[in-house]
Amino acid sequence: MKKNIVFMLVSVLLTAILVGCSSTPAGTDPGDITGETFDGGNISALVPDGWMGFHGTDYFEEYEEGYDPNVIQIAKGAKSEWDLFSKPYIMIGYYGPDNPMIEPMKEIYEETADIDPITIGEYTWNGFTGKSLDTPIAVLWTGEEKSDQIQLTICLENGDKISLEDADVQAIIASINITK
Repeated sequence: MKKNIVFMLVSVLLTAILVGCSSTPAGTDPGDITGETFDGGNISALVPDGWMGFHGTDYFEEYEEGYDPNVIQIAKGAKSEWDLFSKPYIMIGYYGPDNPMIEPMKEIYEETADIDPITIGEYTWNGFTGKSLDTPIAVLWTGEEKSDQIQLTICLENGDKISLEDADVQAIIASINITK
């Protein structure tokens, strides 16, 4: 019985800490977040006010658009693509049936912890948190092999901080739409 009470108190404390660290005012509903939709080509998402969206880089010059239509990067407080190195961001990657996603490997990150599946918008996301080069991240994915799949890499702290509990972060995730 004492263990259950201690567990409940720790859970409440952790929730309070996470909400207290949130960069969005407490009580803000993701549905109240405003911004513009950014269309990357095969995927789109909301870019909230105060955030900036960028196309994915076409590293191998294989897309006629000049950018990767399967990737969007959305950075909080960004003014240019250079800010992706100094601002927290969400990178959204789309994988179609002909280009299946490889499930992210926790082993390449440090201090990983699984996240219970969460439903945001029309998708249920699996994932984990960890550190990449001492930078806190979250990696989420949804979909089944041989179908449409989406992967999110979220840089949680890079100068500023964001959290999966932030209304603007949840609004971005809830708005993700496959547009191909």
